[in-house]
Amino acid sequence: MNVMPLGEGADLMPENGCSMAEAPETTGPGVGGSRPRPDRHARPVGRKTGPAGEETGMTRPLVFIDFDGVINQFPDDKVIRRQGRTDWMEPDDPRRDTYSPDNWFGPDRRERLLVRDLGRRFTIRWNAELVARLDALDADKWWLTTWQPETAQLNRALGVDWPTIRWYDPVTREGIWTGKRRTILDALAQNRPIVWLDDEETTYNAGLAIQATPHEAPVLGVGPDSAIGVGRPQMDLIVDFIRNPPAGSVVRFETAGDGHEGHWGF
Repeated sequence: MNVMPLGEGADLMPENGCSMAEAPETTGPGVGGSRPRPDRHARPVGRKTGPAGEETGMTRPLVFIDFDGVINQFPDDKVIRRQGRTDWMEPDDPRRDTYSPDNWFGPDRRERLLVRDLGRRFTIRWNAELVARLDALDADKWWLTTWQPETAQLNRALGVDWPTIRWYDPVTREGIWTGKRRTILDALAQNRPIVWLDDEETTYNAGLAIQATPHEAPVLGVGPDSAIGVGRPQMDLIVDFIRNPPAGSVVRFETAGDGHEGHWGF
């Protein structure tokens, strides 16, 4: 687990994400600069209230969830063919740690979904325990993913009911390069603890942009290894953060780099 404190001295630069199951998530050039649009059907978000509707003085955390490389896994083909076994690897193979049961929520669910705007079906793989633990978080969960037009399918397949941030235009691709980060920066104004799960965009530069934006609540950015998605130690970190958010405006990023094409890491 690579926990990076955020400091000064790095230049800010835009990043992009690019993987939808077996093909890139972005299928054409994007035009950056647009502000994300919240889903008009999504639930409102706000402060926690008591039984009589009074404010408790605590703010309910926000969790922004990418899909590919976070829940949807891209394991090594050889590991998949061997049903998760690693005894065939060399003793010093770093993949042994990656695919260790102590680290990996091995996929136990699989489905093929039709992505309508591409006219293709994609295989998705996930772990039911991981999804259940995310869904059980005492927080408002939001999809923040390039699967934006298809999150109703994701909710059905995963058995959840998470609303969706409309952060880019799936037809024109407007906002595809900057919309995710802009969503997080805009959410800072709510001064609620934030967890951001994304295997590609939770970069050091993104952390600097968050740190430079006025806010009063803590932020945790988690960048999983896209081969396995959120790992067990990372999930424990998320649970602890939600249960006991740090005081103040601390920004903490935890990332696990890998060789997935287009991955931005520390």
